[in-house]
Amino acid sequence: MEGTSAVPENTVYVGNVDPNVTKELLYELFLQVSPVAKIRYPKDKVLQTHQGFAFVEFYSSQDAEYASKCLNNTVRLFDRTLKVRKANGASSGSTSQTALDVGAKLFIKNIDELVDSAMLTKIFGKFGPLVRPPEIFTLKQGVLRCAYICYSTFEHSDAALERLNNQMVMNKCISVDYAYKEGSKTEKHGDEVERLLDDEAKRHSVKPI
Repeated sequence: MEGTSAVPENTVYVGNVDPNVTKELLYELFLQVSPVAKIRYPKDKVLQTHQGFAFVEFYSSQDAEYASKCLNNTVRLFDRTLKVRKANGASSGSTSQTALDVGAKLFIKNIDELVDSAMLTKIFGKFGPLVRPPEIFTLKQGVLRCAYICYSTFEHSDAALERLNNQMVMNKCISVDYAYKEGSKTEKHGDEVERLLDDEAKRHSVKPI
């Protein structure tokens, strides 16, 4: 983000933006949802063309959250569907960073009763830092123990899936796969669009937690 006045908690990251989209068009679009404080829409230093992403800052974190829910995967501009994600404040030492939830979310099934959140963090944390603590829950009337594991990049989630799927943890063989997207029973995380967004964020220094 440009300058020191940017507020990551109030900001959304907009990806998959067509080069023909203007800053004014983005402003008018997001203004329909909530009042806009500022927009950063970087251009290539040599070609002077927009780079396919933008940051839109609102006046509150609630407005940013609302915008991401309303506009993610729902608006097409010049035949491209916008990807709108909430950016969260994170810190590493004294340096402020912007964290992006790219969708690197794994679904772990058939977890032994002796395995707790701390153990899952230790096992899955070997492949990269987790965005949040593991979320353990049960299915099939409490018989089947499962968990969600969230990474900040697909590089880490892919490695964990490859190494841990069908492996014995305590006394049970766990199943590891990408979780279904919220509100969907057919679409899973880890698809091409999310991976493109992840790559785009890395190229433009949207740093993970």
